[in-house]
Amino acid sequence: MMKGKKEMGLLVIAMTFLLASCGGTNVSGEELESHNLVVSHFQPGNHPIQNEILTNFEEDLNEGTEAQIDMDFYPSNSLGDASAHYDMAVTGEADIGLSVYGYSTGRFPLVTVMELPFLAESAAQSSEILSTLYDEFPEMQEEHADVHPLFLFSAEPAQIISNSHKIETPEDLKGLRVRSPSAMANDIISELGATPISMPMGDVYESLERGVIDAAMVPLETLLNYSFHEVTNYVTIGNFSATPFFSVMNKKTYDGFSDHDQQVLDDLTGKELARKAGSIYDKDGQKGLDTAKENGAEIIELDDTQLKEWKKALEPMVEQWIQETSAQGYPAQEIYDRAMELNDEINVKERE
Repeated sequence: MMKGKKEMGLLVIAMTFLLASCGGTNVSGEELESHNLVVSHFQPGNHPIQNEILTNFEEDLNEGTEAQIDMDFYPSNSLGDASAHYDMAVTGEADIGLSVYGYSTGRFPLVTVMELPFLAESAAQSSEILSTLYDEFPEMQEEHADVHPLFLFSAEPAQIISNSHKIETPEDLKGLRVRSPSAMANDIISELGATPISMPMGDVYESLERGVIDAAMVPLETLLNYSFHEVTNYVTIGNFSATPFFSVMNKKTYDGFSDHDQQVLDDLTGKELARKAGSIYDKDGQKGLDTAKENGAEIIELDDTQLKEWKKALEPMVEQWIQETSAQGYPAQEIYDRAMELNDEINVKERE
């Protein structure tokens, strides 16, 4: 009797393992494979990128594949720091990694075109430009050859926030310590006569509050999602630089999907999802700006006349990027020209 019970228990365990490794069958009787994907990113767990973009992506993927595909989210750099998420997707430590390109200095020289000053006017627009450049330039695809890109997107353009310094002209920045999100932003800040301080987003609040930094270059959504409105008295809006992001999948994970499931995943990702992700930042950017206003912050929106001085100060940045990137053997001029062309095309389309 005991032997029979033991054998029955082993059979139950075996059947449980078998069911866990298979997703059952579809209406045609074909076996479906289940997947449990580890998703690692740097945003807070309550950020809309997780709660709206990634969660909805998971639901749509399940519906389209009939499979039991689950995503376990690891936000706030819980599996590794902000610069590690891409490599975690490369090695398979995570199935999907999402983070900021700027945290991997020098690794994606072509993507940095999106960080050039005054190129982007909204996150949705910037996301579409980046996605289109990736589709059109094999050199940019080669930068991502060790992963399967899902969607490449952008936050809304970075502005300058400060606790105690009203910034209207490039002269107002001279001598200040300004938080920088990337190597390109370091150059922009230095060109304006300030001292760049490389710092992850999670450290900015306390640094502004304690005066460790005088100002920060950040997208407006951080006023809401990181509560920067609480330590911000001045917001200078000039669309100084965009911050591009990646969401990429481990190649073995992708190759482990059936042809049908790969097609479903490909249909759900790419440019359309990139624009949706960008729109999240645009929407939250407006909310962040409204929140800062309600909290008493002064908003300095630079008009065309004021921007001429800023653009003149930063004009050398574009030529420097083209020369340095071309020297590495890349079609930098063509990529920059195409980015500007797309900017104009999208502006026309959005006005229609």
